Amino acid sequence: MTLALVIATEAVASGSSPTAGLALRGGSVVGRLLAQLESLDVADRRVITRPEIAGELRELGCDVIESKGLAEDLREIARVARAAAEPMLIVHGDVVAHREVFARLVFNSKAPASAAATRVRPIGDAPSRPVMRIRRGRITSAGTRFHQVTDPNALFRGVLRVSELETATLASVAERFAELVDMPDRLTEISPVRILWAAPDETADTEMEAEAEDTALPAVLGSTPITGDDAPALLLTGLVRSGVKVTGRGSRELVCERVLDQTQAQAAQQAVDAVDEDRVRLNAAVKNNDGFFTTYAVSTYSRYIARWCAKRGWTPNGVTVISMGISVVAAAWFATGHRWGMLLGAVCLYFAFVFDCVDGQLARYSRQFSTLGAWLDATFDRAKEYTVFAGLAVGSTAAAVGSSVHGGDVWYLAIAALTLQTGRHMVDFAFGASERRTPPEPIPVLPLAMQDDSVLDEPEAAKSRPKGGGLSHLAVWLSARSEKVRIFHWFKKIIVLPIGERFALIALTAAIFNAKVTFIALLTWGALAASYTLGGRFMRSLTQPRAARVDA
Repeated sequence: MTLALVIATEAVASGSSPTAGLALRGGSVVGRLLAQLESLDVADRRVITRPEIAGELRELGCDVIESKGLAEDLREIARVARAAAEPMLIVHGDVVAHREVFARLVFNSKAPASAAATRVRPIGDAPSRPVMRIRRGRITSAGTRFHQVTDPNALFRGVLRVSELETATLASVAERFAELVDMPDRLTEISPVRILWAAPDETADTEMEAEAEDTALPAVLGSTPITGDDAPALLLTGLVRSGVKVTGRGSRELVCERVLDQTQAQAAQQAVDAVDEDRVRLNAAVKNNDGFFTTYAVSTYSRYIARWCAKRGWTPNGVTVISMGISVVAAAWFATGHRWGMLLGAVCLYFAFVFDCVDGQLARYSRQFSTLGAWLDATFDRAKEYTVFAGLAVGSTAAAVGSSVHGGDVWYLAIAALTLQTGRHMVDFAFGASERRTPPEPIPVLPLAMQDDSVLDEPEAAKSRPKGGGLSHLAVWLSARSEKVRIFHWFKKIIVLPIGERFALIALTAAIFNAKVTFIALLTWGALAASYTLGGRFMRSLTQPRAARVDA
């Protein structure tokens, strides 16, 4: 469950009516917002507003909490946060967004805190929306009218999610800002943007770029500056300055924008209607870091199978079992020792992999995540390969001597391939576990009253280069740079022999040749992949600062 606080304190510039009450087709802005949250099972929805506009919001059916000013807003947020036992969603009452924007924050965010953002370089020293700087998906500096951000590369869109583990920090930040608001001259307005490095941000996070780069919204949206109190932006700035890991979440195609007059409300409605939200959600179900074979030979259509399964109530675990069953059938065809059996086995193995992709895409599309599902997927991936190895070995000895399928006794090759692949999986798991134990690079804790972020003035471009010298640092730097060249990006994906390429290699060599050729190909390519992977990790380990040993 999630608790939502809707901050509806902004008034239309031309009068005293709330921006949250602006009209949309079929209702008001805040009415649409509350209905979206209700559809996401956000049962506890509270609206904080000013006494002079509370009546209009009550007429719209809102259960409101009256607050006389920013300091009182913050104290009410702190009071709710102190008592909260679930994640909190803090959102402006005049936000018009696709439902999927809120769904991603409510269901898909595992970070301590997340904020709706748009990756864009603000122009001028007085942007119409709060600015921030994002590095590798994490917000490293956030600003308000009272806090400066050096070299911003994103805008805050008025929606903040805080996990239940950080609600106490949220409460402390809100209480401290309430004290500062009440103190004269402690929070004074400044120019929020400072530009030191005009060069493009070479360290921009690729996932954030893919999701939230220069949204194609009507120019009218975001053109009117915010003049009222902005408690969500203050809270975001306070969390970042308190060292909380806050991630930026956005989408190039999805709309999430505050509307401050009726013209903007109508433009936002048109922008929302122009996007096929289900298509965006379906495309997002496909992982953006898949291998070459998966990307071009499976995911081009497997997403539609995932949607078909979702509409019929299928579960990801059920699809995982189907994938395992198809691989058993493939092994049985391979074990026949006939060419037609090898061909049918290759086809079945391909579709076993297709459904292996479908189960993950179905989980992301339908948001059915579970620890059991992750364990089943990883376990059955190994079981499918090893079952096929056994089927190939049986078929090789069962084939007629002299036939193209006959490869003789290849059990020793099958065991060698199984051992190599198991060793690679163990190394991958150990390396991943060691990375998870490494804490993220800390962000300096800054006083909330400090206006600038001068302690963070190191240029982003400089951070992209490895510190130190030597071959290992050069290799790591070149590896990172080569990711921007598409041919090198796919070469690095292919050479490590991911599961898609392994299944394709097994299917093709079995269908054309025999099991002996299949195992020799697996061992050769697998050994090359292991050498490449281990070499790269060794090089990267030499560039990392020496850390204390962490025992399990």
